[in-house]
Amino acid sequence: MITALVTAGVALTMLGILAWYLATRFQRASIADIFWPLHHLLAGLVWLLLIPETVTLGATLAFTLLAFWAVRLATHLSVRQVGAPEDHRYTAVRYGRGDSFAQTSLYLIFIPQSLMALIMSLALIPALTVPEWSWLAYLGLAIALIGLAWQVAADLQLTAFLKHAQPTHVLSTGLWSLSRHPNYFGEWLFWLGFCVSAFSLMESLAVLAFLPMVLLTYLLMRFTGVQRTETGIENRRPDYHSYQRRTPAFFPKLPGSGMFKIPVGDLLMDTTRAGFRLLKQRFGWWSVLLCLGFGMNLGIHETAQASDQTGNQQTWVFDVRIDGKDVGFHQFVTTQGPSGFDITARAKFRYRLLGVTLFSYDHEVREQYDSNMCLVTIESETKTNNTVLSLKGAATDNGYAMQTTEENEANIETVLDQACLMTFAYWSPKLLTRQQLLNGQTGQIVDVSIGPVTAADANQNPNQYFLKGDKMDITLGFGQGGQWRSLDSKLPNGRKLTYHLRRSPPMVATN
Repeated sequence: MITALVTAGVALTMLGILAWYLATRFQRASIADIFWPLHHLLAGLVWLLLIPETVTLGATLAFTLLAFWAVRLATHLSVRQVGAPEDHRYTAVRYGRGDSFAQTSLYLIFIPQSLMALIMSLALIPALTVPEWSWLAYLGLAIALIGLAWQVAADLQLTAFLKHAQPTHVLSTGLWSLSRHPNYFGEWLFWLGFCVSAFSLMESLAVLAFLPMVLLTYLLMRFTGVQRTETGIENRRPDYHSYQRRTPAFFPKLPGSGMFKIPVGDLLMDTTRAGFRLLKQRFGWWSVLLCLGFGMNLGIHETAQASDQTGNQQTWVFDVRIDGKDVGFHQFVTTQGPSGFDITARAKFRYRLLGVTLFSYDHEVREQYDSNMCLVTIESETKTNNTVLSLKGAATDNGYAMQTTEENEANIETVLDQACLMTFAYWSPKLLTRQQLLNGQTGQIVDVSIGPVTAADANQNPNQYFLKGDKMDITLGFGQGGQWRSLDSKLPNGRKLTYHLRRSPPMVATN
C-alpha cells in the first residue's frame, strides 16, 4: 500500500510538471484543466496495478467508468479551449504574479493540482482493490454513472446553445432550468457515487470515505466553482439576475415540485466551514492550509457562460478583515461603453464570535455614469442584520431624484440639487477631486476632505490618500499607475477595517 501511494505521488507530480511545461511553452495555464481528469486516471491505474492481487468485476466496472469520465472530460475541455482565450481565473493569477508567473505557477497551480487529485483519488482505492462487493457498492457505481450522464448531458446542451446564442443570452432550458450549474452537480454526483462505494467496502473508519466530498463541495460551490463562475456575469448577461432568482445555483429543483428548495447548499457549506474550523482548532493552521492549498489547482472546469472579461471590463475583488479577522469580501466590476460606465458592486460581511453572527451586511449596487463620471442612475439594496434598505435614483432636469425604501416603511422621495454626483467610487482617480460624495446606501450627500498622505505617514508608499468625513477616516492606496490597491478604515469602535486585494484588473480603470 505504501509503495502504491509513493508511486502515485511521484507519477502525479511528474504529470503536473509536464502540464506546467506545456502551459509555460504555450503561455496557456488553462491546460491545467485538461490535466485534472488525467491525474485521476493515472492514480486509478496505479491503484489497480499495484494493490490488488486479482482484478474483480467490480474493479473492472469502476475503472471503466473512471476512464470514460477522464477521457471524455479531457477531450471536451481540449476542444473548448481551441481558439478561446485563457480562462480568466488563470489570467488573474498571471497578472497578479507578473513576470514571475512562469516559475511560480508550478507550485501555485500545477503541483497543488496533482496533490488535490491524489487526495480525491484515495476514494477510488476500495472500489479498485476490494474483492468482495456488496449491493451498496454497486449502488455507488450507479450513482456515479448517473452523475456522469448528467454532466455529459449538461455539457452537450451548453455546447449546442453556444453555437447559435448571442453573447448576452442565458441558457435556461433543459438541465439548465433545474440548476444554474448542472455540470458541476454532475461532477459532484459522480464522486459521491465512488465515495458511497468506498464507504460500503471499507471495514473500519468508513466515514473517512466521505472526507474528499467535503473538500470537493467547497471547491465546486465557493473556491473555483459557482462563486467565481458567476462573478460579474450579470454585466455581460442582463437576464442572468432573474435566472438566478428562479433557479438554484447547484442542487437541482424537480420540475413542478418544491423539493430542493430548502437551502441544501448553504447547509453543506456551513458543515464544511465547521469542519475546517475543527481542523484548525485540533491540528493547527497547517492542516487547513494543506487542504485549501490543494484547491489552488483551479482545474475544476467551469460553466462557459462566465466568459473571460473583455478589455473594457475591469474587476476588483477584495478580502475584507476587521482587526485581521476575515469577515467577507467586496467586489467591484466596471464596464466602459460608448456613452459612459456601468458599475456593479457587491459586498458581504459576517462578523462572528464563538460561531455566533453578531453583525451581517449584504450590499448590492448598480450605477451608471456618463463619460464625465457624472452619476446617471443608481439602484442598490442593503441588508444590515435583518433590516433591508433599497435606493433608486436618476438624474433629471431638476437634479437627482432619489427614492429610498426601508422594510415596512413608506417610500421617501427627495430631489438633490446637484450638477454632477459621484458615489464612493474608489476605483476612479476622479474621486480624489471631489468634496462631496453620494452615499450609495442611503442616498445622502456626504461632505468629505481628500488629500495625499504625508510621506512620514505613508508607510513607504507615496501613493496614499486620506478620505475623511463625519465618523469616517479612510486611507486609500494606489499603484504606480494610479490603480486602486488598498483601503484602511478606522471604525468608530476603535477597530480597524482593511481591504486586501485578491484580484485586480490587468490595467488601470478608465476614469
